Amino acid sequence: MTFVTDLPAPRLASDVTSTDVEALVAFLDGKVHGILAGHRSDTDVWKAALGLRLALNHRARQAREAYARADHSREAARARFLRWNRLAVLALGWEKDPDYDERWKVIATPVPKARPSSW
Repeated sequence: MTFVTDLPAPRLASDVTSTDVEALVAFLDGKVHGILAGHRSDTDVWKAALGLRLALNHRARQAREAYARADHSREAARARFLRWNRLAVLALGWEKDPDYDERWKVIATPVPKARPSSW
């Protein structure tokens, strides 16, 4: 299963789309589901995967809400930046996975820097 989007890797939170959020959530959910299905519920691996599932569900909801907002203010962009990074950090261990999309990187800058006035 591939979860790749056709856009270049984002540099800013404004480059990330709700499609990226959904693709990353689907990728992570598939990984967590595989771990949970492959281990008994009394193992530490299963318990760790359950914790990851709970964190994923919470962060996915927050990211979806942030990217669903029509507001394009700097505050909204910062909220999207924070929510995206909190979600993307969950995928750090899978960066070499063949189904991992380069668009899912943690973003270093929330919004473009303001340009100096040119008058």
